[in-house]
Parts: sequence; structure tokens; C-alpha cells
Amino acid sequence: MPAITAPPHRIPASGRWPRVARFVLRSFLVVLVPCSRALPTVAQPLPRTTLDTVRTYHGLERALAEPMQVYRLDLSKQKLKAVPEELRRMPNLNALDLGRNKLKELPPWFTDLANLQELTLSGNKLVDFPEVICGLRHLKRLDMSRNALTGLPACLGRLKELISLDLWSNDLATFPEELEGLEALRYVDLRVIQFSPKEMERITELWPRAKIQFSAPCNCGM
Repeated sequence: MPAITAPPHRIPASGRWPRVARFVLRSFLVVLVPCSRALPTVAQPLPRTTLDTVRTYHGLERALAEPMQVYRLDLSKQKLKAVPEELRRMPNLNALDLGRNKLKELPPWFTDLANLQELTLSGNKLVDFPEVICGLRHLKRLDMSRNALTGLPACLGRLKELISLDLWSNDLATFPEELEGLEALRYVDLRVIQFSPKEMERITELWPRAKIQFSAPCNCGM
């Protein structure tokens, strides 16, 4: 009796794929689609719409487990007295929250975080404005509320991309003319700081396109 051989596998003459084959193909394509939307492999500032959706890492230990994947990091309320130097291992860092710590200064290497767009330093012990911040040229949002800052440095005017500046509850008295260089600035919070009407007028002239929030003026010096 002659041996029976199975016919070779062929695609049906009708051109239709078997149901299982179509399912496998669709599954393969679904896996491929996210790859085309992957985060950039070269360190660079992310578009705002992307930055708003990336994962936020909480705590240094978790972030150091995969430092190249850290775009947003929350180190608030850690009782930090110094900025961890391990942050230098995170070249993709775009947003950093160091709020509610015990920081009195920022280290010189802080400019290594060249892609920072959002920086929160609220609720620390800063008296002198850390001029190293002036080197973060992509910075768009800066929150330094609830510190003890007495003035702003002229170099702050170099931050051409800065949109939002929160200085609520400080002891500010110095606003150099160079600050008019903040051309992109659209929001400033200066509440809980005592200004005379004349001082408020001058600050408003520095940033004519920004919405500036003041507390009620005082009769300082009158």
C-alpha cells in the first residue's frame, strides 16, 4: 500500500488567510505600534504633552534601579539637607520635586541636569537664590515658594523659556532690571510678600505679559 503524504501548506487560492493566521498577524502589529511612540533614546527635553503622561518615580532607590528611564522624580518630604549626587546618573530627568526638605543651597553640578523643565524647591530653607538655576536653560516652571529668599539674581533673566515662577511667601526685596529678559513668563505668584503700590507697579512693568498675583499692598515707608 503506497505511503500517504500530507499535502504541502499553501495559502488558500482565494487569497484569504486562515482565521488563526489573521489573529496572529493582528497581535504582532499591536505589539509593534507602541515601539514607534517610544521615548527618545538621546537625552533631551520632552514635549509637554509627553512629560505630563510619563511615570513619576517616588524615592531615590526606585529611580536608581533604572536611572535612564527617569523623566519625572519626586523627592519631596525626604528631610534632605543636600541634593543627592546620584541625580547625575539620570540624564533624562525633566521634572524634579525637591519640595519640603531642608535644603539651604544647590550644588555646582546641578547644571548637569540640563534637560530640567520643571523644578520644585518649595518649603526649604533657601535664603540666597541659587544662581546655578540660571544655567538650566530649558526650565519652564520654577516653584520656590515658602522659603526665605531676599532677592532674585540678575542672571535669572537668562531663562528665556521660563513660563511660570512661584515665589509665594518669601522676603523678596530685590528685582533687577535684567529680569525683564524673562520674555516667555506668563504667571508669577508673589502673594504673602509685602510690597508698596510703587513696587508692585515696577514689577508689573518688568513682566507686562504675565499674570502677577500680589497680596494687598502695604503702606511701607509711609
